Amino acid sequence: MVCTTRTNALLAGAAAAALLAHPALAQVPAPAVTPLDAVTTSATRTSAVAGDAATSVSIVDKSEIERRQGQSIDDLVKDLPGVDANGVPRNTVKQITIRGLSDERVVIRLDGVRDNFSSGHRGRIFLDPDLLKQVDVVRGPGSLLFGSGAMGGALNMRTIDAEDILKKGATLGGRAKIGYQTNNSERLASLTGAARVQGADVVANLTRRTNGNYHDGAGNDISYSGDEIWSGLFKVGYDLAPGNRIGFSTVQFRDDHTIPLDANTSNPTATTSITDRDTLQHSYAVNWAYASPTNRAIDLKTNIYRNEVEIYERGISPASTAARRDLTKLRTNGYDLQNTSHFALGGIDAHALTYGFDGYVDNQESSRNGAPRTDYPAAEQRVYGLFVQDEVDFGRWATLTPGIRYDRARKDASGSALKSDVEHFSPKTSLAVHVTPWMSPYVSYAEAFRVPSLTELYIGGQHFPGNNWVANPNLRPETAENKEGGVNLRFSDVVLPGDRLRARAAYFVNDIEDYIQEVVTATTSTVTNVSSARIKGGELEMRYDARTWFSAVGASALRGENLVTNQPLSDTPADKLSFTLGYRFLDNGITLGGRSITNAPQNRVPTDTITTGGYTVWDVFASWQPTEPMLQDFRFDLAVDNLFDKAYRRSNWNSSTAKFYESGRNAKLAVSWRF
Repeated sequence: MVCTTRTNALLAGAAAAALLAHPALAQVPAPAVTPLDAVTTSATRTSAVAGDAATSVSIVDKSEIERRQGQSIDDLVKDLPGVDANGVPRNTVKQITIRGLSDERVVIRLDGVRDNFSSGHRGRIFLDPDLLKQVDVVRGPGSLLFGSGAMGGALNMRTIDAEDILKKGATLGGRAKIGYQTNNSERLASLTGAARVQGADVVANLTRRTNGNYHDGAGNDISYSGDEIWSGLFKVGYDLAPGNRIGFSTVQFRDDHTIPLDANTSNPTATTSITDRDTLQHSYAVNWAYASPTNRAIDLKTNIYRNEVEIYERGISPASTAARRDLTKLRTNGYDLQNTSHFALGGIDAHALTYGFDGYVDNQESSRNGAPRTDYPAAEQRVYGLFVQDEVDFGRWATLTPGIRYDRARKDASGSALKSDVEHFSPKTSLAVHVTPWMSPYVSYAEAFRVPSLTELYIGGQHFPGNNWVANPNLRPETAENKEGGVNLRFSDVVLPGDRLRARAAYFVNDIEDYIQEVVTATTSTVTNVSSARIKGGELEMRYDARTWFSAVGASALRGENLVTNQPLSDTPADKLSFTLGYRFLDNGITLGGRSITNAPQNRVPTDTITTGGYTVWDVFASWQPTEPMLQDFRFDLAVDNLFDKAYRRSNWNSSTAKFYESGRNAKLAVSWRF
C-alpha cells in the first residue's frame, strides 16, 4: 500500500507538471479583488463589504475552496485568525472553535438553515466542502443576528448556484470532477448539472468520496478514520418579477464508517467501543425574497426550513455490544423573516432599519434496541426571537449600528416534571468612524447568550462504569458581554498600479457568565454553572492582490481564564500566524503558491494538563485554468498539505493519553470539466 500511495503521488505530480508546462494562446484578466472586498450578509443581516464591517468577519470564496480541495470544513478555515478545530483527522467529528469557544457556542448555518445537532463525540458538521461557494466566519458574540448559541461566533455557509456552473450566456450545462488524495487514498467523483430558462434556474449535484485511514505525521495509521460518503444538492429558483424570487433547496448527506464512540476526544485509540456508524443529514428550505422596485421600505426575506440528523450505530467490539443497535436523532423545524426599510429621519437620509423574527423547534430522540436511551433523552425545545437593528450612515463621517433582540426558550423532556423557561435581551451597537478614505476605526459592544442544550438539561444513565449522570434541569443560560475595538484599512496602488491592500486589526474582551461545564466526581457526573470566564485577545487579517502577486496574513493571540479558579481555560488555542503567497501567470491561467501556519507552544493550560509544543506546517498549491480553446473548460488543481510531513498536535487536543498526531503529508489532485 505504501508503494502504491507513493506511486500515485508521483504520477499525480508528473501529470500536473506536464499540464502546467503546456503553452497557452490567450490572456485572461484576473480581477484584483481580495476576500475582504467580498459582499456578505453575515455582519449585519444586510449586504456589506466584509472589509468595511464593524465586525470581525472573514470570507473564504469559491476559488479558494476549489484550490484547497478540502475534505472537511476545517481544511477551508484553519488559517483564519481566531479559528481552530479539535478532534483528530476524522472528517465528520471535528469541531470548529472560534475565539476559544466551540460546540454549541458556535452557530452553524447552511443556506440559512440552522444546524443544532450535538451529541457526545458524534460531530456537528456533515457536509461535503465541494458543494460550497462561500464560507463566512463571524468572530465574536452575535446573538442579535443569530440568536441563542453565538457565544464565540458563527459559521455561515452558502452552496453553489446555477451561475457557478453554467458558462457565460449558456442556458444548460454542467461540471464533472474527479480527485485523488494520497494520505488516505481518497477518491472523489462529482457530477453537477445546471439550467436557466425563462426566469427559472436549477442546479443538482451528486458527489461520492471514499477513503481509507489517515496517516499522521509520525507515520502512524489513524485507525477507524476511513469513510464512504455520499452527498447531494438540489436547488431551484424562479423570478416571479424583478426583485421577487422564490426558491427551494435540499442538501443530503450520508457517511458510512467504522469509528470509536469517543472519536473526537483526546484518546481515540480505544478498541473496546467500536461501532459501525451511519450518519445521515437531510436539509430542506423554502425561501422568498421581495425587494420593491418602487418602495424603499420593503426589502423582505423569509426562509422556512427543516433539518434532520440521524445516526445509526451497531456495536462491534467488545463482543458483548455486538447486538446493540443505537439511534440518535434530532429534527429542527425553523423559520426566519426579516425586512429592511430605507428612510430618512432626523435629517439623515440613510437609515436602514432591519427588523423581524425567527425561531426553531428542536425535537430529539434516541433508542437502544428499540428502548429509549437516557444519555440522549427524548426532549423538545422551542426558541423564538424578535430583533431590530438600525444602520445609520452619516455619509463620509461615520456609521452607527444599534440593535437589540429578545429571545424566549422553553424546554421539556419526556418523563421529567421539570420545565426550563428562559428569556433574554441581547443588545448590540457599533460605531465606525471614517477618519480618512483609507482608515475606519470602530468600536462595538455585543451581548450573547446560549440556552442549555436538551442533553445538558436532562441527561441520565451511565457515564462510565461506576459513574452515573445526574440531570440538572435548573441550568441557567450562558451569557457573554464582548467589548471590541478595531480598525479597517483600505489602500490602492500601494506597490503596483491597480493593486489593493485590505487589512483589519481588532482587540476584544469577552466576559462569559454562568459558564456551563461537566463536573465529574467518583460516582456521579452532572452539568452545572460553576464558573465565569474571560477570553481576550487580538487578531490581524491582511490581504494583498496585484492581479499577478497575491498574499494573505492572519494572526491571533488569545488568552482564556477561569475567573473563579484563576486558572487558564483548557481549550484556548495557541498563538497563531499564517502566511500565504502566490503568483498568477495570467497569460496561461496558472496559479502557484504556498502557505504556512505557525502555532506557538501552548503553556497557558490548567494545572495537571499537558502543554503543547509549537510547530510550523507548510503547504503548496498550483491551479491551471487553460486559456486554449480546446482546454478552456478544464480546471486542474494540485496541492501538497503538510509538505514536510510534520508530526504535531493542536493545542486544544493535548491529553497525555493521545496517540495520534494530525495528518501527515497529503498530495491532492483534482480535475474538473465544465460542459
